[in-house]
Amino acid sequence: MSRSPRGGAARWTLTLSGVLAVIAVALTWHADSEPILTLDLPTPVLALMLAALFLLAEQFLMNVEFRRQAHSLTLAGVPLVLGVLLVSPQTFVIARLAAAMIAFILQRINFDKILYNGAAYACEAALDATIVHLWLSQRDQIDLWTVAVVLTVVAGVDQLMSLLVLSLIRLHNGPLSPREVADVLVSAAALSAVSCAFAVIVLLLLGNGALGAGLVVLVIAVGAGAYRGHASTRRRHQALTLIHEFVSDGVGAESLEQLAGQLLSRIRQLLRAATVEVMIVDGQLANLGAARSDAEPTAALTLTIGEDENLMVGRRTVDYSDWIAVRALIQEEPTLAARTTKDRGLRRWLLERGVRDAVVVALPLSSGSAGTLTVMDRLGETATFVEDDLTLLQTLTGHLAVAIRSTRLVEKLGYDATHDSLTGLSNRAHLSEQINLVLSTGTGAATVLLLDLDRFKEVNDILGHDVGDRLLKVVADRLRGCLPAYATVARLGGDEFAVLLPGVDDAAELAELVADTLAEPVRFEEAMLTPESSVGVAVTNGLSAQPDLLRQADTAMYEAKANDRRVAVYGPEMDRGRIERLALVADLRMALSDHPEQMLLHYQPKIDLQTGMVTGVEALVRWAHPTLGVLGPDRFIPLAESTGLIEGLTPLVLEAGLAECRKWTADGYPISVAVNLSARNISDPRLPDRVAAAIARIGLPADRVILEITESSVMGDPAQTLPVLHQLRDLGVCLSLDDFGTGYSSLSYLQRLPVGEVKIDRSFVQGLSGENRSSTRALIKTIIGLGADLNLRIVAEGVEDLATLDELRGLGCQVAQGYYISRPMAGADLHKWLGRAAEAAPRLRLLSVGS
Repeated sequence: MSRSPRGGAARWTLTLSGVLAVIAVALTWHADSEPILTLDLPTPVLALMLAALFLLAEQFLMNVEFRRQAHSLTLAGVPLVLGVLLVSPQTFVIARLAAAMIAFILQRINFDKILYNGAAYACEAALDATIVHLWLSQRDQIDLWTVAVVLTVVAGVDQLMSLLVLSLIRLHNGPLSPREVADVLVSAAALSAVSCAFAVIVLLLLGNGALGAGLVVLVIAVGAGAYRGHASTRRRHQALTLIHEFVSDGVGAESLEQLAGQLLSRIRQLLRAATVEVMIVDGQLANLGAARSDAEPTAALTLTIGEDENLMVGRRTVDYSDWIAVRALIQEEPTLAARTTKDRGLRRWLLERGVRDAVVVALPLSSGSAGTLTVMDRLGETATFVEDDLTLLQTLTGHLAVAIRSTRLVEKLGYDATHDSLTGLSNRAHLSEQINLVLSTGTGAATVLLLDLDRFKEVNDILGHDVGDRLLKVVADRLRGCLPAYATVARLGGDEFAVLLPGVDDAAELAELVADTLAEPVRFEEAMLTPESSVGVAVTNGLSAQPDLLRQADTAMYEAKANDRRVAVYGPEMDRGRIERLALVADLRMALSDHPEQMLLHYQPKIDLQTGMVTGVEALVRWAHPTLGVLGPDRFIPLAESTGLIEGLTPLVLEAGLAECRKWTADGYPISVAVNLSARNISDPRLPDRVAAAIARIGLPADRVILEITESSVMGDPAQTLPVLHQLRDLGVCLSLDDFGTGYSSLSYLQRLPVGEVKIDRSFVQGLSGENRSSTRALIKTIIGLGADLNLRIVAEGVEDLATLDELRGLGCQVAQGYYISRPMAGADLHKWLGRAAEAAPRLRLLSVGS
């Protein structure tokens, strides 16, 4: 079994105490009993005087501190010199030991130190007396040789005893620096010289009878006062120097930990304390102000520095069990506490904290925050905190509070500059900095995940930005929870997030885990949402630069979106796809400006499910690309919307569709034409005038025109889009709400939109023949019923079989379109199809056209 280092040190101290005691007894027992100098005073009186002087000297201490210990230097050299010369060694040692024991009892020193110090003092006195008596014989008066011998002996023995004390400090607390050793030895030597000189003066004066005795009293009083004045001045000078350094150190700290490490160390030096602690409580303190039985704990930040000069940062709860801190927090009442106090509460608090004495003062911080500064355990067993320490600490507290407020502001500004204010995640700047840092290491391997939420815009549009913000916070919390602690998680803006992970292991698997975690439903009062995401993954082995890594992840994310996948890992071929998209945008811009004839319209018929009549068509644009052939809308419409080219494309489609419709009307087919509008179109306040001009120019009745919109395109900025829609309705055109039921659509929003028609999305229509047929049927029935209540025409798109058509007709749906009725076709082909529509009536189980 290993032995405790502290236990070994204690045994060594006990052994040394015994050795010193044995030496003292042995030397005293065999010492010459006659004094060297004689005075006309009885020996008992001299012994009492010496004991009184020793006791008085113990009250004037100069402490040299090392970590937890304080080495005390006194003016005990004065009675040492007097006792060596004026009384026998036996009397001298007894007087020295008796005075020491009385002083120890008054100072409440613990037993092990009483044992060692008593043995040391007795040994020191015995050594001084024995050596001086070996060198000097009895004489009538003091001379230069006597002074030299006594000074040499007293100083030498004092140095020996100081070395023993330093060895014990080293044994208990570790190695000492040469400077620390020199501080003790030089101070001890200087005091020995002063004490010897002072004692010689006293002896010379005592040799002059009553007058000399009076002068001795005067000299002692003056000397004691001078020492006190010197000590006080020295302490003030040290305090002013340290206060200046304290204030200077508080300027320019970049963090609370850096500030505390500097300033708490200064406070510890100023008050010669073992431990200093700052406690900061943010938020309301009302709970602590309640009755003790009702008080709830309050979280607090603590910064503590001890004799090892290492700063410890932690958190703990404060309640009325820590009532001194509470009193300082609530009432700003400073407290001076020691175990000798009569206040039981103070003594109990000290015992609970394991502290001998303490000073607690309030720390005046900004509104909403409060704090305390606690200084604990005065160094050395012979000293404790006094009112002057309390006053000094209150002075320092004002400077400390200003420094803390300034540093916390700097920390907040720094945090705000690198973090997202909504989620608390890193921002783009901080992420870029971390990526650069990772790539600058030896390996430089890193993984970046880039993701955004699918259809998040619809959450903001339909449920409001408050719900959107709450959803973003949920996503941020889930990302923190499912990723390793060393990951850097950032919000880049909007619904876009990024993750940096040093290393490249299992990147795709981790991305799938992130997507799974985010996809768990979130229940709010307004709705239950499923935040699905698209994740792009980029992995670098250190050869890619930071901008490339983010761009690659961005490319992979859009690749995942384009292919309806949750996760995509970047590959070089994706860059080729991006280049192709850029080239396609350039070609589209040229087509719209120079070759509008490349934009072709196909039309898909819509029929009345009760009469079988063709009620209208939907215009669908195709692009006859000169090298790529005919492209469907899914290839270029998203590009046109993201680049703003849709603003040039929509007028072309509208003009062409209206012109074709006028021809059909002239040929006896009075049907309507529907044209799709984007969010950019309906946000343009000029749109109603442009539509009105096109209708007037073509000469088509406004009621033959249907403009299809989506709910999300309207609700992005209702204040701007709703007036545009009302103006379009006032023109006489019909507004149709497309893709109804997808995303985060809400039936209640129908009341806000000036629409005359609702189109049930194909995903619901096709669900009539799927596994969830009953729930889909109920939903469609609800939409149809709502349409009847609101006087809206209901159109079902995506009808691909007769069973679905019959189901819709049975539910009361009014209009249908889909491949079962007809695929989209060119204008000329549609004209022929209209002529043959009557032939399709039996297949559709509908009445023929015109019947």
